[in-house]
Amino acid sequence: MATKLNKSASNEEMKKRLEELERENESLKSNENSTAIRLDEYIETMSLYPGKLTLSTEPLGRGRPFSFNGFGETKRILYNDLASILENYRSFLEGGLFYILDKRVIKKHGLDDTYARILNKDMILKVISTDPKVAVKLYNSTTDQQREIIEGMLVQELKNGNPDLNIIAQISKLANKDLIQIAEDAKQLDQVPVTA
Repeated sequence: MATKLNKSASNEEMKKRLEELERENESLKSNENSTAIRLDEYIETMSLYPGKLTLSTEPLGRGRPFSFNGFGETKRILYNDLASILENYRSFLEGGLFYILDKRVIKKHGLDDTYARILNKDMILKVISTDPKVAVKLYNSTTDQQREIIEGMLVQELKNGNPDLNIIAQISKLANKDLIQIAEDAKQLDQVPVTA
């Protein structure tokens, strides 16, 4: 009788252990799938350039082009194409001209250090419209290309007539540029009539 009890207890333990192993296996599979990226999967990519930005799958604009018309525009790009773009336009990514919105791609391509230096869309907009101390800190932490983008956006704010002059003054000093004068010059150029 004791043997039957031991066998049934042993069977119960084995069943519990088997169920536990199956749960662990499923958990490992789901973690593996969360980092895997299929070549035909769409990846959200955002332009951080205020003008037209074209990225292509081959050097010198050859291959399949992907055009963004302005700052903050997003496109869904097949991972296979995006991997080719990363090979051909890595300097654009490292400069912060476009931003991949999928953490799996960032991790897979070893871009963690790059992403620590560039600002995303929300952070760039914070520079334009936040406390000058925060704006200066963000401005100082980013790449030269993103600094130029921020300067251009501040000039546009000046042209539109609704800037934060504290931010303008501090970033003008850091950039060693007179953003107010640049905005005035741009306004005058906009008023010059175009003749055919």
